[in-house]
Amino acid sequence: MINIIDVNNKTIRTFGWVQNPSNFESLKKVVAIFDNTSKTYNELKDKKIKKLVDERDGQKELLNALNANPLKIKYCNLVGTSFTPRSSARCNGIVQATVKGQRKEFIDDWSSDNFVRWAHALGFIKYNYDTDTFEITDVGRKYVQSEDDSNEESTILEEAMLSYPPVARVLTLLSNGEHLTKYEIGKKLGFVGEAGFTSLPLNVLIMTLATTDEPKEKNKIKTDWDGSSDKYARMISGWLVKLGLLVQRPKLVTVDFGGELYSETIGHAYMITDRGLKAVRRLLGINKVARVSKNVFWEMLATKGIDKNYIRTRRAYILKILIESNKVLTLEDIKGKLKLASINESINTIKDDINGLINTGINIKSETTGYKIYDSINDFIIPKTGDTEGIKSNISLLKDELRGQISHISHEYLSLIDLAFDSKQNRLFEMKVLELLVNEYGFKGRHLGGSRKPDGIVYSTTLEDNFGIIVDTKAYSEGYSLPISQADEMERYVRENSNRDEEVNPNKWWENFSEEVKKYYFVFISGSFKGKFEEQLRRLSMTTGVNGSAVNVVNLLLGAEKIRSGEMTIEELERAMFNNSEFILKY
Repeated sequence: MINIIDVNNKTIRTFGWVQNPSNFESLKKVVAIFDNTSKTYNELKDKKIKKLVDERDGQKELLNALNANPLKIKYCNLVGTSFTPRSSARCNGIVQATVKGQRKEFIDDWSSDNFVRWAHALGFIKYNYDTDTFEITDVGRKYVQSEDDSNEESTILEEAMLSYPPVARVLTLLSNGEHLTKYEIGKKLGFVGEAGFTSLPLNVLIMTLATTDEPKEKNKIKTDWDGSSDKYARMISGWLVKLGLLVQRPKLVTVDFGGELYSETIGHAYMITDRGLKAVRRLLGINKVARVSKNVFWEMLATKGIDKNYIRTRRAYILKILIESNKVLTLEDIKGKLKLASINESINTIKDDINGLINTGINIKSETTGYKIYDSINDFIIPKTGDTEGIKSNISLLKDELRGQISHISHEYLSLIDLAFDSKQNRLFEMKVLELLVNEYGFKGRHLGGSRKPDGIVYSTTLEDNFGIIVDTKAYSEGYSLPISQADEMERYVRENSNRDEEVNPNKWWENFSEEVKKYYFVFISGSFKGKFEEQLRRLSMTTGVNGSAVNVVNLLLGAEKIRSGEMTIEELERAMFNNSEFILKY
């Protein structure tokens, strides 16, 4: 049953998605904190807290928390706090003291938070909303009391893993025998198309790797470049490899990007084992008795955005509606039932939410006449905090409006709206923009980036008079004003492309354009524009003799839709876009 409760605690935690921890031994110790008969608990109470935590950092408070009866421990006492700089960090949390770090006798607060999330996601501990505390569950106590490295421990751990929906999603994606990279899994994991569930476009990544000659730079790309869903995919797959449900095998990936083939080997790639296939059969069980029940949490239904609580509640209600129905429900049925809960949403938004629930690992089937759930979901709570539950952000409103306008390109591209306003996601934004320009607009192109290069270039190939575009993407939270320094940077790129003097720039980035292209433009792409940016566009054009444009992300998406639907041609796009002003489409 899904219960709706009023909660007094205004602090909302983020549960359900885990990126960092992978050590099962440490996980077991963290769960053992909550069992006052365990060796780990008694070591903490009698030795570790006194040894590792100074009195000034709350030693007495942590010991009092461990001595509480019943044993329910506050989040802040478990995780502790951070220090600046990190190198000066002292131990001030129970989980910090429980797990030994690589260089210190304890771990930091961020790693501690991830261990708590992990234990919670697997159902070993449960959260109490009103008191912001955790306590052990029955399955958690069995896990702690099982003998290390025993069959019993392995069975409990596997059962807990299968109850975690994202594990079910990863196993299901691999169940047909496919060999998938973390990027291919990440692209289909979670609520695709929004912040918090980002995945690097594989075709752009492989092209970038294949055209990067410097081994050190290539290794850095493979190590550091991934989206949040790619990280979740890698972490979950790593757990399943340890349990014998998957194997990790490098994969040679060949992609077609703009009509050209590129190949590169990705190390984080996975295949399912026979044991994994048996687990999938249990997940899909022929009846409720045989089926593994899944742990779903309200918090896992959205992770970012100022309106994430509203989005979580909306999706939780959709799940509640599906669970409580014994029949197939149409989108109109679901819309009507949501309205009874004072949630007014469009059909397109509801459909995207259901697809997100499926991608999270919940077994919802699209039947001929609607949707039906084929999963057993354990009880969970929808907390009513009474603060911002019904308030949508401007970004959500924009995406809602676009859902009704876009039918010829994937709604996955709606993530560009989140990315365009997040300055921390610059690289992913530029890669997704290049993917859209090549895959949906039909250009050929390259993602460049790096020192003394534009973010990318694209060019047409099907016209009598083909043209090229120098692309610069800018992710800014409050709009982009095109400052003089960045206009000057674009001016340098335009001149380098015109003069093509390798003594001026030895990397010769302009050689990525086809030799047949003789006409060029420049474009700035951002979430929105402000200030005197059009003056800068005109100045740039006057000093270089090359026309340009500013395109916000909404018009970029609408342009792709119009090209894909046949409503606009590339020639018409060229005439409308490059007039040294902002490119705006009516919708």
